[in-house]
Amino acid sequence: MTVHGTGRVVLPAYGLADAEHQVEKELEEAWPGCRAEVLDVARTDDRARIVEEFAVRYRVRGTVAKTDGLRSLRERFSGTRFSGISWDVI
Repeated sequence: MTVHGTGRVVLPAYGLADAEHQVEKELEEAWPGCRAEVLDVARTDDRARIVEEFAVRYRVRGTVAKTDGLRSLRERFSGTRFSGISWDVI
């Protein structure tokens, strides 16, 4: 079955592109074969620093076996910064 999830994480990064790349990379490592898409990246603080904090909204989409369903996805992402993903079955 095809599912997609959306969420938001806050993470340190060297810039907007680095924050976007980190989120895409970590999602794809946690769920090989998924399609990760960053929807929005914003600084959480106005102060300029070498490493800044960013809030990143994202969407992830892929296919899982019906027998495993959402349980396997929740287990796959538990313990990661993406454990709060809101899942929808398409």
